[in-house]
Amino acid sequence: MKQIVLVFLLLIPAYALAKEAAKAALLSQNVYTQAKQTPTQTEPTVVKWGTDVWPNYTDRDGTGFYHELLSAIYSEPEYSLRVEYFPWQRTLKNLATGEIDLTGSLPKSASFYQSKWPVINEDINVVSLNDEAINSGYLSSNVGAYRAGYEDDVFYAALPKSAKGVSVESAEQALALLKKGKVDYFVDLRSIIIPLMDKEQTDQGSLVKVRTIGRYKLYWSFVYNEQGKRLKRHFDDQIEILRSNGVLQSMYEKYNLELPVKE
Repeated sequence: MKQIVLVFLLLIPAYALAKEAAKAALLSQNVYTQAKQTPTQTEPTVVKWGTDVWPNYTDRDGTGFYHELLSAIYSEPEYSLRVEYFPWQRTLKNLATGEIDLTGSLPKSASFYQSKWPVINEDINVVSLNDEAINSGYLSSNVGAYRAGYEDDVFYAALPKSAKGVSVESAEQALALLKKGKVDYFVDLRSIIIPLMDKEQTDQGSLVKVRTIGRYKLYWSFVYNEQGKRLKRHFDDQIEILRSNGVLQSMYEKYNLELPVKE
């Protein structure tokens, strides 16, 4: 009898240890199961946006149409949008080499992935101080100005190749040269010229004539790689959503822009 009691007493610690081990194993299994069921938090996709400074579009203080549009499309927490400002030609070079992921806006190009629909329907304007007929003969026989980096994309997009042009740092500088008689006209996008004309309140400023000499469609453009392809797909999808719920129309109206129709 004493032997039976002794064996029983010896088994109690072993039973307790086995019970604790079983509890620990069950707890470990529960933790593992919960870990599998809880989704891991992924890092946001970094979107590198390169751009020149355009008043009303990409002001350095983070305001403007493009800032608002891109923030709506590549929103947190899924995306982390990072903008860096470059001269326009450097922006295009950085997009071609993959230093940035996207920029806007460009005419149709086979060098990049581009948005399904135009982002901007843009007029090309010529500004002069006289009422002469602005035709190819006038533009070819006189000297015009254009913003540095936009010789091909703006100046010669609407003017004959025989036209003579000089580059300037800004539309404001071009207007100053025009008033001093240093150039006969300057060419730029309507979105750049109209705000500049709105600031002109002097008698001399009232002599400035603005005419439309060209028009083209501009597309958002993406680096030609897998990242660019994914960002383009997301851009197109979000544009459709913003268009259908009326948000896109409101954005264009806010900045006095024309919402391009679907082609």
